[in-house]
Amino acid sequence: MPKNAALILAAGKGTRMHSDRPKVLQSLLGEPMLAYVRAALRPVFAEDVWMVVGHRAEMVEAAFPDARLVFQAEQLGTGHALMQALPALSAAGCTHLLVVNGDAPLLSEALVRDFLAEAAGAELAFATIVLDNPGAYGRVVRKQGRVLGIVEAKDYDPALHGPESGEVNAGMYQLGLAAVESLLPRLRNDNKSGEYYITDLIGLAVAENYTVRGVECGRDDSLLGVNSPLELARMEELLRSRTAERLLASGVILHAPELIRVSPLARIEPGAELT
Repeated sequence: MPKNAALILAAGKGTRMHSDRPKVLQSLLGEPMLAYVRAALRPVFAEDVWMVVGHRAEMVEAAFPDARLVFQAEQLGTGHALMQALPALSAAGCTHLLVVNGDAPLLSEALVRDFLAEAAGAELAFATIVLDNPGAYGRVVRKQGRVLGIVEAKDYDPALHGPESGEVNAGMYQLGLAAVESLLPRLRNDNKSGEYYITDLIGLAVAENYTVRGVECGRDDSLLGVNSPLELARMEELLRSRTAERLLASGVILHAPELIRVSPLARIEPGAELT
């Protein structure tokens, strides 16, 4: 019987945050961003939510003592993180795996469920978004609408891959582990970063005629990650604004809602009044 699980990639240091604290423990509205990602996944996967940890792993473990952890001693890329997690996932009977980044605090349960519905039937699926300024996001390469692969920004060559469309990899994947087990040994790190990328599984899967699907999520910023103090501040303001709107819609009275700062994980009953 199929068994679904989720894997949060939370091993990175986050060099651009200029902090020794793991990036996923940087806080927004009083909660570490990892808490929001986990909260979006647990209603869907219950206890079958795993985390890959590495840099200052003891800090993540202390913050989430009940988490199911996989340790990545060397941070050699997202593909390497998946390699480290696969034995534990297989031993737990997992057949299908949702992989998300731990630095996407706007992720929601509804978005996860919608993505899984669109990904159903594909052996590998990934979410895409369109950005006016793609920055460091991996570029999605298609031909006549058909996904050919994902190319990391550092390695993208318009002469080889064609003009950029603005469609980028959003960092959320649904993987059939039978397919992944056959493809993972073929990942290589001969790129500018010297890392193993999950994104390279897409091109390998296409070459092997697996069913690959790029699930288009338009311009939904709920999948955006946090990589710098500036992005952290912007994401916190988005989260604050959305939380205030949700509370108002539920019947909570907010005075000067533009100034209200409350955790999205807090439970506030309709009729309550915040000033």
